[in-house]
Amino acid sequence: QAATTMVAACANAQAPFALDTTFRTSIQQEYVSSITLLPDGRVLLSGQMRFPGDTFTRGSAVLLPDGTRDPSFTSFVGQGKLWPWNGSYYVGVGHIVRRLTGGGYLDPSFILMNADPYFNSLQGGDYHVYPDGRVLMSGAHQVNYPAGGWQGLQNLIWFTNTGYLDTTRAPRTGNGVVYNFRELPDGKFICSGTCTQFDGRSCDRIFRVHPDGALDTTYHTNINWGQAYTFLPLADGRTYIGGFFRRAGFPNDTLRIARFLPDGGLDAAFSVPHFSMGSLTNGLSFGPYIRSIIPWSDGKLIITGVFQNVNGTPHRGICMVDSIGQLQPEFEYCGVGTYTNMGFTYGGGEGLIPDADSTHYYIWGTYTGYSDGVTNDPLQRFVTRLHAGDITTGASSATAPPVFSLYPNPSSGNVTLELEQVPGNALLVVRDALGRVVQRQRVTDHYTMLTLSSSGMYVMELWDGTSRVAVRRIVVE
Repeated sequence: QAATTMVAACANAQAPFALDTTFRTSIQQEYVSSITLLPDGRVLLSGQMRFPGDTFTRGSAVLLPDGTRDPSFTSFVGQGKLWPWNGSYYVGVGHIVRRLTGGGYLDPSFILMNADPYFNSLQGGDYHVYPDGRVLMSGAHQVNYPAGGWQGLQNLIWFTNTGYLDTTRAPRTGNGVVYNFRELPDGKFICSGTCTQFDGRSCDRIFRVHPDGALDTTYHTNINWGQAYTFLPLADGRTYIGGFFRRAGFPNDTLRIARFLPDGGLDAAFSVPHFSMGSLTNGLSFGPYIRSIIPWSDGKLIITGVFQNVNGTPHRGICMVDSIGQLQPEFEYCGVGTYTNMGFTYGGGEGLIPDADSTHYYIWGTYTGYSDGVTNDPLQRFVTRLHAGDITTGASSATAPPVFSLYPNPSSGNVTLELEQVPGNALLVVRDALGRVVQRQRVTDHYTMLTLSSSGMYVMELWDGTSRVAVRRIVVE
């Protein structure tokens, strides 16, 4: 007899990040790009959204604790990244940045950037807010300040905390656009865009600059194609980078996430997972891409993005890997559903953030429906609240998983389940390759027979009450 190998053992847990079905939004279209939690537990959204009854698309909205829209929040200003600051909120709006008061109104003390006589917005990018409220904005914009000798297109531009061009900080320029960037622990910034030259010198498509924006010539990633959307810097100088990109010399090797050394070299100790689109189209020819990388305990990472499979296993827009890139069982057969708009099929997780006490997390993006592996709620839309449960420990349970064998494997359809010890409230859940439950069976003996009538790959989950304690794969030929 041949026993199958263990696929997963949850940490004393129910399904990872159990779905909270008491929270549902009524967003009808089109996407949510950023969220932040307000001090009173409401959720501030930015994106392009329509709720029932809306005549126009909203750039921002506030959700009440049950997910319904707060009608007292009337601002339509928004679209891009949200950044909380001193009780106010910066938000990306088209090519520029605006500031909202805590009540959601435009802050009149922060001007419309294009009202500055020295600045004209062109191609939007990213932005960073300093503790004093100053803003560093990227993209490709026109600056005309003859007194400082700054004229023409600029890629990194500083603004005061009132929205005017900061004439004490020299803007920096390249020969393309800087789309995304992130401050590092030492005050430098890692940047991604279309530039092949910056500050008058050659650079890679992912490059690093000093705190004043000058190119850091000691950092070389050799990335010559693609785009980085998210960065997770580590204390030792290494950086996780997610998106889609390729290195010079490896024209067919598209990386979705990688770890880079302090000098920009690829960290070979991190094994790059393989992501695939499945049924998603999104109108993008470059395939799946990563949108956020969230640090977890024990060096693990939660990854969200536009993908349906990781290493051939269903993970719909969310997965977990360890510090060497090995795919973890959490979120297997879990994640977001699909959303069709204008002929394209979307389905991705934009990000994941915790509430104040980390008992719940919010995932958001462009999708309808969410499954936590046990509960599938097709009414989830664009923002979903998840209960963290025991996965917040980030560590395996001290209790060893039960000895659990399935044979023969492969099978012709008749399968024997063998348990050394039978849990007190044991249930076997059988899922097909798409994650659908095709059979449930109570387990009361050390040996249980079951029949699978169709060929294919199946996942057998052993549950003890509300805890999933072990998982196996089996193939029926």
